[in-house]
Amino acid sequence: MADQNSLEPCPEKPWQIAKKWQKQNFYRGSQYPPFSIEPLPYERQRLAGSGMTDEDRALRRQWIKDQELHHEPRFVKELKPRNFFRRLYMNPTDAFFNYFIPLIGKTPAAMLRIVIPRALLGLSGLYVFYYNIKYLSNDWTRAGGLNVFESKPMILTSTVHLPEKKHDDYYDRGFKARTALLYKEKDSEI
Repeated sequence: MADQNSLEPCPEKPWQIAKKWQKQNFYRGSQYPPFSIEPLPYERQRLAGSGMTDEDRALRRQWIKDQELHHEPRFVKELKPRNFFRRLYMNPTDAFFNYFIPLIGKTPAAMLRIVIPRALLGLSGLYVFYYNIKYLSNDWTRAGGLNVFESKPMILTSTVHLPEKKHDDYYDRGFKARTALLYKEKDSEI
């Protein structure tokens, strides 16, 4: 009896296997290879020989025209959901600018829709920062707050004499300059 291994065809070589896989990937599982329906896709084909005939030009013109989309892209709100915080600050401005679209036009309204809410958010951030600097600064009455330091005076000559600081002037945090909670000695009459 003949050996089973001797009856099989010779095994494929690695380059043959690689070529089969390349063909499989190119065809994507179909037995028919993909093909382009574009008439004369390469410029060389359109210019070679006598050039394009009138039929070829009409066919190519029709193919290019077919590539244009019939409908404009549509915005579907549900496909791009917004999180809670974005809805919170965007819904009032959306409603406001949807009212103004017929009055000022779509493009200016869209531009203002982007610029005005961001400018208002930036301005409110500046107001919060200013309020914290002015009223909630770090002084002797609180542990938190922003530290605001003044620049030292510029000394250009050696003739300027700065006042000497006492031991309790360092890290004062405005305690000596306070106007409230001052201790007053009572005049005692005995």
